[in-house]
Amino acid sequence: MKTSFLFLFTAIIVSVCSLPSTAQDNPQIGLPENAIARIGKGDLGEVHFSPDGSQLAISTSIGIWFHDPQTGKALELLQRPNIRYPFPFAFSPDGNRIGIGVRAKRRNASGSSRYSVEVWNANTGEAKKMRLGHLRGIKSIVFSPDGNYVASVGGFSNTARLWNTQTGKSISIRRMHPKGFNLVVSALDGPIFATVGDDNAAYLWDGKTGNHKITLTGHRKQVSCVAYSPDSKTIATGSSDRTIRLWDATTGTHQTTLASAVGGMRSLVYSPDGDTIVCGGRNGSVQLWDTQTLKLKSTLTGHTARVKSIVYAPDGNTIATASSDGTVRLWDAETGKSKVTLTGYMRVNAAAYSPDGKTIVTGNQDGKVHFWDVSTASLKNTFTGDKNGIIFNITYSPDGKTIAVVSSYNDQVLLRDAKTGKHKATLAHVGLIDTIFLLLQNREYEIGPIAYSPDGNTIVTGGDYYTVEKGTVYLWNANTGKRKRVIFKGPGAVWTVVFSKDGKRIIATGDWKNEVRVWHAETGKELTPTPADTPGSSKWLLHSPDGTTAARVNQDGTVLIRKRETTLRKE
Repeated sequence: MKTSFLFLFTAIIVSVCSLPSTAQDNPQIGLPENAIARIGKGDLGEVHFSPDGSQLAISTSIGIWFHDPQTGKALELLQRPNIRYPFPFAFSPDGNRIGIGVRAKRRNASGSSRYSVEVWNANTGEAKKMRLGHLRGIKSIVFSPDGNYVASVGGFSNTARLWNTQTGKSISIRRMHPKGFNLVVSALDGPIFATVGDDNAAYLWDGKTGNHKITLTGHRKQVSCVAYSPDSKTIATGSSDRTIRLWDATTGTHQTTLASAVGGMRSLVYSPDGDTIVCGGRNGSVQLWDTQTLKLKSTLTGHTARVKSIVYAPDGNTIATASSDGTVRLWDAETGKSKVTLTGYMRVNAAAYSPDGKTIVTGNQDGKVHFWDVSTASLKNTFTGDKNGIIFNITYSPDGKTIAVVSSYNDQVLLRDAKTGKHKATLAHVGLIDTIFLLLQNREYEIGPIAYSPDGNTIVTGGDYYTVEKGTVYLWNANTGKRKRVIFKGPGAVWTVVFSKDGKRIIATGDWKNEVRVWHAETGKELTPTPADTPGSSKWLLHSPDGTTAARVNQDGTVLIRKRETTLRKE
C-alpha cells in the first residue's frame, strides 16, 4: 500500500489512439472553462447499453460518456460535480433515468464521507434529492423491471439497501453474507434481487419487502458474479473456483456446472435470447457458452487485463466488454470479431513536461508510460514502464533523453530512454539485507518524490517507512544508478524533493508540521531555509518550461492543459 499522500497524486488517463480498429474517441467534449485540452476521459467503471440500444454508456470518474455503438464515436459527457471515482450505474427499464452511486457533499457527525444513490434524468443530468444511507463506496446498482425500485450494495458493513424511486423510502435488507455484499442483480420478470458477497454463496431477496428467500451454495471459492436468464427461470453464478453453476431460480436447485477456463471470474451475462452465457475474468479472456449444449462456443481475445464489465446490446448482435487494460471493446456476437475498440480509460498517477515543453509524459495504473502532444492532446507513443507495478511518479532528465519512473511494489526507480523505452539503469533502494531487516521489523519501505539536479548527473529521491512514520532522502548517480549519499533518514514522511536552481541545495517538504527542510547537496549538512526555498510547483500543477501552458493532474481523474496568462516568476 502507498501512504495516503501518494494517493493524492492519483488521476486518470484516457488514450486517444487512432489504430485501424480503434474509434476516434474525443476527450475534449465538455471541457471546463479556460481549459484548452484534456488528457483522459476518466478511470473506467462500468459499461451499459441504453435499453433501446441506441447508445453505449461508460461510467468514469468524471461522469458518464455516451458513445455511438456502431462507430464508437463519443457523443456526450453527462457530468456531475460530486463524482470523483468510477461509479456503478444502471439504466431504468424505460431508459429515461440513470441510477448512480455518488459521494455525498454532506458528511456525517464524525466528519466521514457518505455515499448515496441518485436518480438522474438520462437526458439532462438533473438529479433527484440525494438519498443518504451508505457510509462506504457503493459497489453495485440495479433497477427493478418496473422501474419503481433501485437496489444498491455497499455502505457501512457492506450492506444492501432497497429504494423506492417514487417515494424515496428505503427498505433495509438484512445482512446475510458473512463478509458483506459486493453485487446485486434483478430478475427480469418481477421484484426479485440476487446478491453475491465475499463468501461462496449467492442470496435471493424479495424486492418489495427485503426479505431473504433462498441461498445458493455449492461453489468452493468466492462467488463473484451472478446473472438471471432472460425468462428469469435460471440463475447463473460465476466463481473464483473457475466454474459457472446454473440454478433453478424458483427452488434454488443446482442444475449443472460449466468448467470455465477464465481465471478470477468477474463478469457474467446472458444473451437476450438466453442461448449464450458470456463470462470474463482476470486473465482478460472472454468466453461464450452455449446454454443448450453446455459447450464452449468461442473465446474472445484482445484484452490484456481483467475484464470488469460485460453487456449485450438489446438486439443481441453486439457484446461490449470493459477491461482494466483501459479499453472498451465491441464484438460481433455471432462471429466473435472485434468491431470497435475505445481506448485509454486509465488512471494517471503522475505527469511531467518534457524540457522543450512540447510533450507531457504520464504514468498510469498498469505500469505504462504515455507521451502526449501538448498542442493537440493526442497520443504520440506508449511503452511499458514497469510491468510489475503501478507508476506513482515520473520525471524527465534535464536533457530530455531519459525518464525516471517510480513504481510500486519493487522499491526501485527505473531509468529509461525517453524515445525507445529501453532500460538504462535501476536505482535499487533496498538489497537483500535491507529486505530481511524490513520483514523482521514488519516495516514497508516505498519511494515517493524524485527530481534531477540541474546538470542531470544526480537524482534525489524521497522514501517512506510508512509503517513507522519515518522518511529518507537519498542522492544517486544518474548515469550508473549507484547511491551516492544518504541526506536524511529520520522521523516524518517525505512529500516532495527538489534541487535549488544552482544545484547546491536539496529542498524537501514532509510531515514536519508544514516545515520546509534544506540540505547541502554535497555535504548533506542541514541548512536554514530561506524564502526562495519554497517549492514553486507540485505534482498537481505542472508549468511548461516556456511558461506558456500549465497542466494540472486533477483528483477528478484527468489532466487539464490551460494557456498561462502570465510567465513564470523569475527567481
